[in-house]
Amino acid sequence: MADFDVVIIGSGPAGYVGAIYAAQNGLKVGLVEKEQALGGTCLNVGCIPSKALLHASEIVSAIEEEGEDWGVKATGIEIDFAKMMKKKEEIIKKLTGGIDYLIKKNKIEKIIGTASFVDENTLDVAGKKITAKHFIIATGSAPVALPFLPFDEKKVLSSTGALCLESIPKKMIVVGGGVIGLELGSFYKRLGTQVEVVEFLDKIIAEYDDDISSVFQRILENQGIKFHLGAKVIAGNGASITVETKEGEKEFTADHVLVSIGRKPYTESLCLDKAGVKVSEKGFIEVDGSFTTSKPTIFAVGDVIGGAMLAHKGSHEAICAIDGILGKDTKMKYGAVPGVVYTSPEVASVGATEKDLKERGINYKLVKFPFAANSRYVAIGGKDPCFVKYLVCTATNKLYGASIIAPHAGEMIGEPALAISAGLTLDKLAHTIHAHPTFLEALHEAALGATGNFFHM
Repeated sequence: MADFDVVIIGSGPAGYVGAIYAAQNGLKVGLVEKEQALGGTCLNVGCIPSKALLHASEIVSAIEEEGEDWGVKATGIEIDFAKMMKKKEEIIKKLTGGIDYLIKKNKIEKIIGTASFVDENTLDVAGKKITAKHFIIATGSAPVALPFLPFDEKKVLSSTGALCLESIPKKMIVVGGGVIGLELGSFYKRLGTQVEVVEFLDKIIAEYDDDISSVFQRILENQGIKFHLGAKVIAGNGASITVETKEGEKEFTADHVLVSIGRKPYTESLCLDKAGVKVSEKGFIEVDGSFTTSKPTIFAVGDVIGGAMLAHKGSHEAICAIDGILGKDTKMKYGAVPGVVYTSPEVASVGATEKDLKERGINYKLVKFPFAANSRYVAIGGKDPCFVKYLVCTATNKLYGASIIAPHAGEMIGEPALAISAGLTLDKLAHTIHAHPTFLEALHEAALGATGNFFHM
């Protein structure tokens, strides 16, 4: 007889949410975590600490850059960086404690140790053999290093090291113009660090449409971040790197180099071969639509299966995998998974991009509404060229995709995500009453523009 109905390996957002959901549905659940603290990368060295520090830096930025416009004169502002980092740690401890409480509340057995498969039905965790009817692999991902510039977390930083510095650097080079690099670069820029971004492609946040990327880059440049696009790092020694640019080779030197060029699946020590679990050439675990691997008793969710590496995506994949174990046919709606860049302003999107639609030969209409015509944005003194962008089906008036550059874009993207998930036509959003004055009224205006005429433009 198996020890558990389900054993989940990894306690990040995919793992602990899946464990709770399985327990709530009557399954006997074990949750394996190699670290002492639950929560995985997201909670301990990723999403949560970065957002806490971004908030702290926004306070500094608001005082220094906006205060005088509002009659708030402040002199001699001091940043206690150690206290800022301590506050971040307090937040992490509070949230990890909360997850621990939920695991106990739902009678989930927490198993601390590194897991490796003995066979498809058995795990070894710190020398103890554990059997289960089903296993779910949710071990997440790890930062990718440049082969000639390994992480030492002192001079050459991964996102983990960048969240744990002891002092504010004078200069930082960020290799990679994606979400993580831009968020952490923004944090340090607001604290006074000179930040330069080196990006191999000709645009930042490459997954977004060109108009989103270019406007966003211009906003960040106005904040003082310098960009080198179409540039390739070809050598490095500590915090000094050689970059191949369109103008020739250049040397860059800083206090720290933050390498943020992507993440790889974390499957070390799992001994997947012993379980007969197949992986792709890039090391991602292969799954079908129900998240079943090549072995019917083993499932995988989250970063280890590839796709967008987002905590909320992994959590919902875990729920779908559990539903499959329970005999329910729940499918992921990947077209309704939002993504957010937590800079200031934020950038958020959901659904298809223009590039997607053009490649698929799909007709659509484009609707944009500027936040310059939104009363709440004007009321807070907004100056950036923020806007809402809707891509709409010409035949049905349903939403294909949405993008937002604005304060609180990450909160607002839930409305178009719901519209896409539920298949709502935009007249439904146009006839939904939005509170005034709010940023959400810009989304209302975009829906109005897709179904007839704008009110405020």
